[in-house]
Amino acid sequence: GVAVPYVWMKVKGEVTGPLGNTFTKRDKDEGIGDITLYPFMLGWTGLNNDLKYDVRLGIYAPTGEYDKGELANVGKNYWTFEPVVSFSYISSKIGLELSAYAGVDFNTENETTDYRSGTQFHLDVTAAQHLPLWVGLIGVGANGFYYQQVTDDSGSGAPSGDFKGRTVGIGPVLSYAMKLWGNDLVAEVKWLPEIEVEKRLEGDYIWFKLAMLF
Repeated sequence: GVAVPYVWMKVKGEVTGPLGNTFTKRDKDEGIGDITLYPFMLGWTGLNNDLKYDVRLGIYAPTGEYDKGELANVGKNYWTFEPVVSFSYISSKIGLELSAYAGVDFNTENETTDYRSGTQFHLDVTAAQHLPLWVGLIGVGANGFYYQQVTDDSGSGAPSGDFKGRTVGIGPVLSYAMKLWGNDLVAEVKWLPEIEVEKRLEGDYIWFKLAMLF
C-alpha cells in the first residue's frame, strides 16, 4: 500500500528571554507531505468477520518539503520505520466499534540538522456507534491518542540530550461508509486537540481520510 498526505500547517512559536521579553514568530506551509509505503500488511478476521486485526510495516519517506530554519515544514527530512499492530471490532448486530492502533517509530538522522529523534511509541483508540443513514452507515464517537518518546534524541544537533516528548489528546470522530461501484468507500474526519504536552509543539490536529477497499 501507499499513503500520500496533503498537509496544511500553521505554527506559532513564542520564546521568553532572560530579561522577560517575549519574541513571537509565525509560519505556515502546505503541500505533499512524507509519503508512507507499506511493503507488507497481513490481516485476519474472526467472530463472524466482526473482529479484524493485522500487522504491517510502514515506511515514511522524506518526500515532503523541508527547509532548515523554517518553523513550518510539511516534511521531516528523515526516514521512519514503523511496525504496527491494530485491532478493530465492529458489531454487525448493534453497530458498536472498538478499535486500537499501536506502533513504534524508529527514525533515521536528519542530515540537514545532524539531529536524530528518539524512538517513539504511540497508541490510538476509537469508540464509536454506527447507525444506518441514507445508503450507508454513519459513525459518531470519540478518539484518543497517547504518544511517548522512549529513547533520547541524539546527534551533534541535539545539545539538549535527553529530550523525550510526550503528548495525550482526545476528540470527536465522524465517519460515513457506503458501497460505491460494488466497493466499500469510507470517509472519516477527526479533530484531536492535545490536552497534555511535554517537550513538543502543542496544537490541534484535524484529519480527513478517504479510503476505498477493492
